[in-house]
Amino acid sequence: MRKSIINAADCGFLPGGNADENSAALNRAVSRGGEVEVTLPGLYDISEPVYLGSDTSLTFAPGVTLRRAACKNGDNGNVFVNRGAFTGAPDRNISIRGLTLLVNGVESLPAQAGGSKTVIGLRGHIAFLYVENLTLSDITIPDLEKIDYAISVCEFRHALVENCRLEGKKDGVHFGPGRDFTVWGCAFRTADDAIALNGSDYSVSNPTLGSIENGLIENCVDLPDAPTDSMFLRILVGGWKAWEPGMRVYHSDAVVHGGRLYRVVMRPDNESYVSLTPPTHEAGFAVLDGIHWVRTNIGDAPEALPLTANCRNVTVKNCLILRSRPRQVLIYASYDEYLRSYHPGCPQPEVKDIRFENVQVLAPTARFLHIETKTENVSVVRCALGGSDITETTNRQMAPYPKAEVRIEP
Repeated sequence: MRKSIINAADCGFLPGGNADENSAALNRAVSRGGEVEVTLPGLYDISEPVYLGSDTSLTFAPGVTLRRAACKNGDNGNVFVNRGAFTGAPDRNISIRGLTLLVNGVESLPAQAGGSKTVIGLRGHIAFLYVENLTLSDITIPDLEKIDYAISVCEFRHALVENCRLEGKKDGVHFGPGRDFTVWGCAFRTADDAIALNGSDYSVSNPTLGSIENGLIENCVDLPDAPTDSMFLRILVGGWKAWEPGMRVYHSDAVVHGGRLYRVVMRPDNESYVSLTPPTHEAGFAVLDGIHWVRTNIGDAPEALPLTANCRNVTVKNCLILRSRPRQVLIYASYDEYLRSYHPGCPQPEVKDIRFENVQVLAPTARFLHIETKTENVSVVRCALGGSDITETTNRQMAPYPKAEVRIEP
């Protein structure tokens, strides 16, 4: 027997309606979970986050467009976010289908800047943290600005992003730690990365740290536009260690102490700070010795806290790249003023079993793939790289380690 379907219009979610009232109405519609549909065509303004819980399916009919409106006090959150993002308790079985979203110049107020509706690092207009069985299908966002990603998913199990068209100034699909994902049939025109697999990232760009495993990127196209320095695919890994008295830390550094993981949130200016007092707070921010610390990975038990951010078993298949970039794919551990993702003496992260199959590069490209971290078993199979190179630079913080294993097959 088919479950009853909630029509969001019956809860007061209407085209042409007041943005605040529409936000409250759509939250009422999804508050009990189940199948929720938005069927009346038209333009819907929305100003507050919509909080999704387990067993919720939200479907938008053709002709429905959501448009962001700024909160009156400027405290903007994500457009869609799961409830467990704020508690660490996973939400399960959530889907959003058919969404057309206009950013309209509105972005979230980051938590480090005083935002009360955001989790630090969870920067997607569509944002999920601690989620299992997630489907995001037939989503269009044409006007990304410079801060928020289109889609941000972190600490996930089984995530599907399909048939989406994402365009603008920021990342299209940004994954943090998780396993078992598919990005299928998507089109990108993003000045920043089309797809990011960032087990590590800046402290203000990833809500947690850890490994990304078991992924498929298939039938995707990087649409033509002006050349950009970002990547079609970025893979960023790292490693960190336990807090020690007197250690020097920098912006975005991570430490483990007392069964919790903490990160430094300062300024990206290469300044170091001496940490004499360990962070011990249970949530949010604390200032110790002039250092701003944020607790992350709140959903991890002490014995499950990671010490490395790895990337394993990812296949990129049947993809078409039509935008010129100096590097189309970058695999690395960062070491700059924004993020030192790996420190000497930390456990080495692992990049392993990365496969490119039938990828076609049809735009001027210097390097298809550049590797700057320890990497094993990379396969390039039946790819047309347009004369671009595959290169490697040794990560001096991590060395010595073996040369990357790259196998090219016609």
